[in-house]
Amino acid sequence: MVEKCYSCLICGYKGLIQNPLYKGEYQKTFDICPCCGFKFGYSEDHDVRLGFIVTPDHLIEAAFQLYRKQWIESGMEIAHPEIIPERLKNGDCLEFEVLLKQLKKLNLDIENFEISGF
Repeated sequence: MVEKCYSCLICGYKGLIQNPLYKGEYQKTFDICPCCGFKFGYSEDHDVRLGFIVTPDHLIEAAFQLYRKQWIESGMEIAHPEIIPERLKNGDCLEFEVLLKQLKKLNLDIENFEISGF
């Protein structure tokens, strides 16, 4: 039996065991994306510097955007490369074209996607 996987709200990789959205609202699942390494329920409070100990609900999307931007600009290193299929990788990093496809599935506006380094 194959488990249903959910898309990461940061990088779009479909590899989460638990859905970080419940009835359209963000929930802290403590699941870790094997692609970008975001820990739902931890990273938005500890890996993203927004000046708060706990990120308020109204700033969760900002925390996601900031983590995404930092991860991309630092080279898109894959957190668990042994899990990610070879066709999606460039060494231990995600292929940029793969990232764009994954982000499109999240319905993010990538027309004006400006990331330094690319």
